[in-house]
Amino acid sequence: MKKHVLIITAFILLGFFNSMAQKGKELIFGAGTAITSTWIMNQNFYGEPEVDYAPKIGYALSLNLGYNFTENMSAITELQYSLQGQKYEGKQNMDGTKYEVKRDINLRYFNIPVFFKYAFGTDDVKFRFLAGPQIGILLEATQDYTRDGKKQGDESINLDGDSFVPYASNITDRFEHIDFSLAIDIGADIHLSDKFYISAGLRGNYGFKDINAPAYRMQDLDREYTPSKNVWGGIYVSINYKLDVEGYRQRSF
Repeated sequence: MKKHVLIITAFILLGFFNSMAQKGKELIFGAGTAITSTWIMNQNFYGEPEVDYAPKIGYALSLNLGYNFTENMSAITELQYSLQGQKYEGKQNMDGTKYEVKRDINLRYFNIPVFFKYAFGTDDVKFRFLAGPQIGILLEATQDYTRDGKKQGDESINLDGDSFVPYASNITDRFEHIDFSLAIDIGADIHLSDKFYISAGLRGNYGFKDINAPAYRMQDLDREYTPSKNVWGGIYVSINYKLDVEGYRQRSF
């Protein structure tokens, strides 16, 4: 499934940018990184007592490809590796026994956002706004889940009737493999020369899809279930190179 999504996405992106290059102004190539604060909205403890949220720092690394329609309007996509997830820390009461719990969930995604960009300003500095959809492909999900410093607890039964260990390290099967979200970025492009510029901005991402796999959409102690969603925000920085496509074609023929 993951391979099929990647192949289809690659063909769509190549076809799109190839058609644009035949009649456009500039192609953009770049690489970027982000430091993020990442959250899972609506925690899932598989029917066990929930624990307080704790801050979690994530990051992203990306290769970027874009096309400038005009000086103000652009389309940009990224091939992005992203560490997301959630931390929990606090007391947990299990059958009258209180434990000090620490749980750190790591969700590793291959994200493909498609941004529509509007920029304005001077030749040296342009302020910019980006927004667009993003597809996320889950590569791996792991956790470090301890009570009083130890991995301990009883097995549970998921909605398919299969037993599982809540504190297991590899939990990839407990999450959906595909996520859909909206990404927004507000910042500035700082031009170093006619060809190179640095982009810096505040980026946010909000997931629309329940990330829990169907078998693990289990009710909490109040007999309720609320979908869990990925949310993150942070600082994104990239360095980019502009290729004058029409000028290149004129020099080549």
